[in-house]
Amino acid sequence: MSNLVQVVYVGNKPHAFDNVAHSGKCWAGNGDVQEVTDAQAKLLLKYPDQWALANEADRASVEAPVSIQGKDEDGEPVSIDPDDLKKPLEKMNKTELTALAKQTWDKELDPAMTKKAMIDQIEEWQHELGA
Repeated sequence: MSNLVQVVYVGNKPHAFDNVAHSGKCWAGNGDVQEVTDAQAKLLLKYPDQWALANEADRASVEAPVSIQGKDEDGEPVSIDPDDLKKPLEKMNKTELTALAKQTWDKELDPAMTKKAMIDQIEEWQHELGA
């Protein structure tokens, strides 16, 4: 269950589009406030030169671990603990690798791929896109 959180744009551009958390929000310059989910806010706040919490009381909900929704190898929905995405790639299962790709780079991995192919693709994204 996501909560809505107010995020203020603190950057210098005349307007800012959320190209980080993909919320679809656009801020009308410095000081403008928009509501996003707590999970989206967590991603935006990784860029403190661009976004900040409008209300410090929201910090606890933004910093709380959120379960990540993914799909298992049969396409069934599953919840994944974010801490499971912190272990080495080799120790993750295919569901966790797929969730990591979606969460970190907003990329889709084909569930038909082998685990090794998934790891190779993730390592390529890590190299190209950083993480």
